[in-house]
Amino acid sequence: MKLTGKKGKAKVGLNKVKRKLRTGRLLKLLLALFLFVSLVASVATYNVVAAYLADVPRFNPDVVVAPPESPFIFDRNGNEVTKLPGAENRIIVPLEQISPYLVQAFIAIEDERFFQHSGVDFEAILRAVFVTFREMDFGIQGGSTITQQLAKTAFLTHDKTVRRKVQELYLAFHLERTFTKNEILEFYLNMIFFDFNAYGVEAAARAYFGKSAADVTLAEAAMLAGIPNLPGRYSPRRNPEAAQSRQRLVLSRMYDLGKITQGEMAQAVEETERRIADGTWLTPPPQRTFPYFIDFVKSKVIEILRNIPGYEDSLYRGGLRIYTTLDQRVQRVAEETLSNDNLYRQRKVVAGQPVQPQAAVVVANPQTGHIRALVGGRQYEEDVQLAFNRAVAMTRPAGSVLKPIIAYAPSFEEGIAVPATVIDDAPAIWETGQAPWTPENYDDKFLGLVTARYAVAESLNLPAVRLFEQLGVEKGLAYAEQMGISTFVSPEQNRDKNDHGLGAVLGGLTDGLKVIDAAQAYAVLANRGVRTDLVAVLRIEDRNGKVLFEHTPRSEVVLSADSAYLMTSVLQDVVRTGTATRLRIGRPVAAKTGTSTGHLDAWLVAYTPDIVAAFWAGHDKNDDDVPAGGRIGPGFLNPIMIAAHEGLPVSEFTRPAGISPAIAVCRKSGKKPGPHCPPDHIVYDIFPHNRIPRDICDLHVAVEICRESGLLASEYCPAGSTVRRVFLNRPPYLTTDDRWVAGAGRFPADAGPLPPAAPCNVHTAAPPQGPPRDLSAAFQPDGTVLLAWQPAAGWPAGYLLYRQAPGQAVYLPLTADVITGLTFTDRTEAPGLYSYQVYAVSTAGVRSPAATVRVTVGYNGSGAPGSGSN
Repeated sequence: MKLTGKKGKAKVGLNKVKRKLRTGRLLKLLLALFLFVSLVASVATYNVVAAYLADVPRFNPDVVVAPPESPFIFDRNGNEVTKLPGAENRIIVPLEQISPYLVQAFIAIEDERFFQHSGVDFEAILRAVFVTFREMDFGIQGGSTITQQLAKTAFLTHDKTVRRKVQELYLAFHLERTFTKNEILEFYLNMIFFDFNAYGVEAAARAYFGKSAADVTLAEAAMLAGIPNLPGRYSPRRNPEAAQSRQRLVLSRMYDLGKITQGEMAQAVEETERRIADGTWLTPPPQRTFPYFIDFVKSKVIEILRNIPGYEDSLYRGGLRIYTTLDQRVQRVAEETLSNDNLYRQRKVVAGQPVQPQAAVVVANPQTGHIRALVGGRQYEEDVQLAFNRAVAMTRPAGSVLKPIIAYAPSFEEGIAVPATVIDDAPAIWETGQAPWTPENYDDKFLGLVTARYAVAESLNLPAVRLFEQLGVEKGLAYAEQMGISTFVSPEQNRDKNDHGLGAVLGGLTDGLKVIDAAQAYAVLANRGVRTDLVAVLRIEDRNGKVLFEHTPRSEVVLSADSAYLMTSVLQDVVRTGTATRLRIGRPVAAKTGTSTGHLDAWLVAYTPDIVAAFWAGHDKNDDDVPAGGRIGPGFLNPIMIAAHEGLPVSEFTRPAGISPAIAVCRKSGKKPGPHCPPDHIVYDIFPHNRIPRDICDLHVAVEICRESGLLASEYCPAGSTVRRVFLNRPPYLTTDDRWVAGAGRFPADAGPLPPAAPCNVHTAAPPQGPPRDLSAAFQPDGTVLLAWQPAAGWPAGYLLYRQAPGQAVYLPLTADVITGLTFTDRTEAPGLYSYQVYAVSTAGVRSPAATVRVTVGYNGSGAPGSGSN
């Protein structure tokens, strides 16, 4: 039944109210459900976010303010040399020193709304979320702002996970609250990676284009801005085409944002293509500058920083400024010289090994200790982090280069010897407890009595060993260590094999000698006996200019100026007349050569008052026993020493007041020349005033010798039968036998006849008191000559007769035995002048002076005798 009227209308209204009530309850239910779901979602989200943030790295502003920065190396004049390469090659520069092109290029390609957002660009995030669901790839997509990238680079890993993204957003907000936009941009541009170990725009601009970030062009800026997104893909060195495509994208974004015009964009593309075509687009990959010197500096800086609290591991973190002693010009010449293949006698190349032979050199100022050049090899091994530096790390047999340091200079200082001291270069045997030690000279000869000066100049071994023995092994080693030799092995270190023996003076060291030690030791001689420690690092500053370290010179008197000068004077003779005559640098120079057995190692140390240089050449290993070439040192040191002295006035070695001018001495006795010293045995040498010789040479002696016996003339030797001879009365000596490697039967070169000690054994009694009297010669008709005489005084036992026939130069005996008569008939054979001598002979066989007579023998045309006279 259909309701009408007021009742029907009331019922319809009631139904409407009921429907509204049901709808309201539903809405409330839905709202409650929504709120519940939202709460659950919020709690879940909070828990997830809280879990993600539980291990977020601590926000440390210093990480972005002061990221790891490469240290800089400066030379002795304060000029920048290079950055010290490390784990991150970074050079921090302020935003004002970065090209506006670079700034705009990075903003355009990485974060165009950088100055509008507060660290997180939600529009970009929504785009990333859309891509995530569209591609069904739930790895994290792009959308990171520059602030987020800085947070990721400074604090996080590069993993693409939700956890990392949440932490990145959290840290980005912290960055925005802590720093200004410009500061964030500066930190970012100094931190990002550009491949090839270049971090930050400054290092990248230098690595790719050889210029500062302030000076890059638009084309270069767009290329650099495209790299960090995928450095391995967009580096122009690895993938030029992809890099150019990325560069064009950067330029297009800059144009879209109104940062450049279309013409500028086209010009940048044209510049890139043109420079690629002519090979000027990218700078060549950087080569390490002066790598051996820089490696040495690096090792020294690490040692220094270990002793500075708070900077122990800051070599590559603090942007240090390291000021060194490097002379770039001399270092360059040294490197070029050691790399010159023409200076080596041979060249051996084995795959994977350094070329052989090798070489090393150290050049320093002996007064300040400043190392001006240091090269540790013929070629630097670029493929290793730290190449073997032969100048400082290698030890090799020293040969004779240690003789002045370990024996001669200490002996001068101790008053044991002076340059004119005479030492016997003669065979000798030393008992070592094992096989007898019989050292030889390099040429297997013995020269006999020589001065210390000559022994050093000619690098003789026996005099050095004898002097070292006289000085004392311990004392010699102590002096050498004070002068700078650091490689001696003591008995405490190795009882069976150590350097406390006579062989050390000949370079027979257990571990060998370092090149830098040789330079240090000879610098003492160059610096008048004062050791000033060699140094390469003068000052270290942090990036803000705070001085962390400053070198304080350390000096110590090791030798007196007198002793140092005596040694220097001797070593000048090595260059003038000895083993280093090819060392010619246009100024006074002292030097010492050294070669190991078989010439496997070649040494040369040279110095002037201004420069000391130590050079070595040889093989890293002696497996092949290939000689380095003996005395090849001058060919290397000549150009290096000339370069090191460029611009310096010529300096003489100054003779101290305690040293005399040159004084004449006998080089066989070391004493003042005597009347019998041969002119070629007289030399001139210098002395300390208290060591000037006063005694007269007693080795050159004049002795009256009987001509017939060769023995000392006696009172019975007739007048005219003796002669005065000069002998070298040298000390006794050994003759080599089979204990010497070079063979038996050798003796000193000056081992001539000694003066006889025995009297004449021919004339042993008093002779007749005179010759025969009234000697006459008469030519006879039968062609004979009749000789007649009266008896000699003193009752002679008989007479001896001699004749000089025409054309004969000497008298020949007429009788084999003594005759007792007073006449003798001689049969002649040809005409001419005949001369006769008759001697009276005593019963002891002693002759009288001769009686002489002459007679002319003539024959007529028939051959019959003619006439004659006497």
